[in-house]
Amino acid sequence: MMRFLLILAAGPLFAQTTCTYKVSPPDGTKINIGSGSSSGIVSVTVTSMPTGRELDCTSNWGTDSPSWIHFTGPSNQQGAGSLTFSWLADVNPVPQQRNATIYVTGIGGFYSRFSVVQAATVCNFSLSPATTTLAVGGGSGTVQVNTNCQWHVSAASSWVTVPSQTLGWATGSGPVNYTADANGCVPQRTGIISVQSNDPTQPLLQFQITESGSTNNMSLSPASAAVPLGGTDARLIINTGDGCVWTAFSDVSWIQISSFGGSGNAAMSYHVPANTGATRTGNIHINAGGLSSNQYLFTITQPGAPPPPVQLTAVVNGASYAGGAVSPGEIVYLSGTNLGPATLAPLQLASDGHSITNSVGGTQVLFDGAPAPVIYASSTQVSAIVPYATAGKPTTQVQVQYQGTASNTVPVAIQAASPGIFTLDATGLGGGAILNQDYSVNSPARPASRGTEVIAIYCTGGGVTNPANSDGAITGSSTPLPLLVTQPVTVTIGGLNAQVVYAGGAPGEIAGLTQINAIVPAGVTPGRAAPVVVQIGTFQSQNGVTLAVQ
Repeated sequence: MMRFLLILAAGPLFAQTTCTYKVSPPDGTKINIGSGSSSGIVSVTVTSMPTGRELDCTSNWGTDSPSWIHFTGPSNQQGAGSLTFSWLADVNPVPQQRNATIYVTGIGGFYSRFSVVQAATVCNFSLSPATTTLAVGGGSGTVQVNTNCQWHVSAASSWVTVPSQTLGWATGSGPVNYTADANGCVPQRTGIISVQSNDPTQPLLQFQITESGSTNNMSLSPASAAVPLGGTDARLIINTGDGCVWTAFSDVSWIQISSFGGSGNAAMSYHVPANTGATRTGNIHINAGGLSSNQYLFTITQPGAPPPPVQLTAVVNGASYAGGAVSPGEIVYLSGTNLGPATLAPLQLASDGHSITNSVGGTQVLFDGAPAPVIYASSTQVSAIVPYATAGKPTTQVQVQYQGTASNTVPVAIQAASPGIFTLDATGLGGGAILNQDYSVNSPARPASRGTEVIAIYCTGGGVTNPANSDGAITGSSTPLPLLVTQPVTVTIGGLNAQVVYAGGAPGEIAGLTQINAIVPAGVTPGRAAPVVVQIGTFQSQNGVTLAVQ
């Protein structure tokens, strides 16, 4: 009985199994693999004591990097006896080396491990296409990310929308879908989608979107303005898309604006003061996008103050200042107010170079509605030449027009001649505008000689000539010269008749300026102021004109 009990007690000792494990790869092995997918086989060889009890020897295996190391073989990563299983490493999506430990455990505290070292991925990173162009209405599209690494959309323009899932990290090549809003601005705009790789050596890639603008995306309300003479304060409405930038300026000093720029729809105030001058026009320039190539004009017009009245008060001989009547071809002097520009405007040659114009400084002189040649014009004085067409008329109606505003009409009698001698001081009195025979100006310092010297007396109001003169023509120096032969011409010097050797147009001068050449009588009393009188027909020049005689 005791022996039987001993046998029973010893039974379990004889049933206990001792397991021995051998793992390949061996404990502590390091396996280097590339960045791509890779795999390997692990064999576990088991021996047991007593022999034949190997299935009592179980094994388990696993890894410390379960996200990229996977196993195939016996299920649940465990088995009994000798066995094999495979491990598989995913593609390394990151540009850094990574390590994993694969371990095998068994009965009796057995533990074996080896490491897998996977190389860093070398990133390829590009976009296709790199750019695109959209119409003003926007639209949708796709840009392809070509890579073997991880990436994500790091930024996009405010008017470009990308799906939320592309804002996180993705692995490998893939599309980025996008939608671009319509462009509400006049100029085109450029947006981007930025794609960032997890490889710090790779540049940030940007997909560029160019979207057209439209001139229809801006308008001004009102389109223009006519403001009153007394000025105004008003508003200009600028209509454009949200966020669309614009700048503004006035091209004249009298339009004052409240803003020089802004964005989107806005109201701009402007001030125009009262106008005291002529009608005027100015502009407010609105430049869409701040570009002068995208310019919109808001035009402002303002009427001017009515021009002051043009008042003609007198028409007199341009040499003697005698009034009462004028004659054809006479140089006359007109006085009044607002007859012409503030600064005297001199005569102008016509385009043919052989006559003077009928308008100077905006001033015209009309005789019976017909324009006359103008010698000069100013606000209070105008000099003109009576048209030859007035010959034979009893009267003529004289009127001055300045910048289109007409004066009152002054009736003036017409007579065949109205001789007036020009004087050196332009007063109509004193030393006459007379040349000595040697062409020196006659004066007490340069007196004329008696008996033989021919003097030249310059006057106006001689009347019609033969051949007939043309209004405003420059008298030529060649024959035939326009002569005063239609009426007798006489000259007295110091009360004595002087022989007249020439009476007609002054060569090289304006028709209407008469030159009379006469010989100083031998019997004239020498002196500083011998009286000179010209008579044409029955009409005499003014008294008080003198000649110095020696």
